[in-house]
Amino acid sequence: MIGANYRVPQIDAARCQTCRQCRARKTCRLKALVQFEASELPYIDRELCRGCLVCVEECPFQAIQVESR
Repeated sequence: MIGANYRVPQIDAARCQTCRQCRARKTCRLKALVQFEASELPYIDRELCRGCLVCVEECPFQAIQVESR
């Protein structure tokens, strides 16, 4: 069960470089960071994400962020 502090990160389209070898996507063990086409902006699947925030740390462009409450 997910706690009350669970938050799904968001992709910042202005910062995302749509990296061919996205470190954040590779790091996500649940494969919640999804990108179908190389030129397409990725998104985080809310059904798969469990809020570990490893992807936030892995993105070198700080394109994955958690909104503050």
